[in-house]
Amino acid sequence: MLSFLLPKNVTIFCSPSLIKIKYKDDLVIKKTGRVSFNIVSSTEGDRLFASGPEASSALNTIYTLVFGLTRGYQQRLRLVGIGFRARLNVKDQIDNKLYTKNYRRKRINRAEYTKIISIKIGYSHESVYPIRKATDNEFVVSSPEGRSKGRLIDIKSKNYAAIKQAAAEIRSFRYPDAYKGKGIFYNNEVIKLKKGKRQG
Repeated sequence: MLSFLLPKNVTIFCSPSLIKIKYKDDLVIKKTGRVSFNIVSSTEGDRLFASGPEASSALNTIYTLVFGLTRGYQQRLRLVGIGFRARLNVKDQIDNKLYTKNYRRKRINRAEYTKIISIKIGYSHESVYPIRKATDNEFVVSSPEGRSKGRLIDIKSKNYAAIKQAAAEIRSFRYPDAYKGKGIFYNNEVIKLKKGKRQG
């Protein structure tokens, strides 16, 4: 049987089809499928055991949820390029004519969001990423030391899937260029530059 040690102040309730994870005021409910869970107390703490045909995958999912509730996840994006910058705007400072990159020809519904991230990445217009009211992601735009403009976008969340999706959507505004090395990079992402065509 597979298992992992539960952190302190984390309470788990197991049922035949559901598992509930509670940490302080946060509660997450996850379907277990054909996997059964069992909690065993010991001197070092409570340990969660899983058994079944998909025990490894299910236990990894539960561990991801527990880690997110207790510590939280963070994903950093780097804007690499001359003049590239990002700004975090509140709703009252947003122009009605702004469009998103993913939904060209379609305006943003102002009633669905409270803030936006406007990103200047070498195009004639700024790309816009709306932050929905329903999301629990926290966005922070900052600058590296010695720079005055926002070149870093930090996304913090307790939901691992949500933070990865948000980072991928923002990165899709301008993928890293394999020839010039410009674009939106993950924090530790490194690409190998290709040689361009030579004349003569």
